[in-house]
Amino acid sequence: MIYLVRHGESTANVDGRYSGITDVELSQRGRKQAFAAGVNLKRKKIENIFSSPLKRAIDTAKIISRENCFDENNIIVEKSLIEVNFGIFENMTWDEMRLSHMEETEKWIQLQHRYKFPNGEGYEDIIKRVSAFVDGIPDNSVVVTHFGVIQSMMLYLNIADDKSLWQYEISNCDILVLNNKKIETIIKCCPEGTV
Repeated sequence: MIYLVRHGESTANVDGRYSGITDVELSQRGRKQAFAAGVNLKRKKIENIFSSPLKRAIDTAKIISRENCFDENNIIVEKSLIEVNFGIFENMTWDEMRLSHMEETEKWIQLQHRYKFPNGEGYEDIIKRVSAFVDGIPDNSVVVTHFGVIQSMMLYLNIADDKSLWQYEISNCDILVLNNKKIETIIKCCPEGTV
């Protein structure tokens, strides 16, 4: 089994900012979500924990490791797991984007995950950088990363396609359980209002 975990809520999530490669902290709620994800992974066989290099992912991975008696010094930081670079939109709110780049936001709405952020990346770029990692993920691994990266992995593994991708709701600290690189289930972090 492979467990793909979206990091806990970040301060940028709270502020409605598209933080991408901007390094932001977990919120207090995000720390509680990470704890819940750790509890949800108990009784699973975990031999490896991989994490994006961004603090919100590493801190989520550390909390998960503590809940599962996994030495946090053995967390493997994997550069390819970093979130999409939003380019000119990096660390902006939607309203700020609309105000300064109306035409580009319209293109983004139209193209969705096929859009490439000016001076940044698109999902095809994420797929290129993460594909070798995905192909070599050992079984019994937890992978803590970001929404865009998880979606890109789903596209790469043919779990989702252009039509179905947005039907998968992936909230902070939800866990996608992959069995032979096919989705088995999604363990929801926390019912609304419990964290």
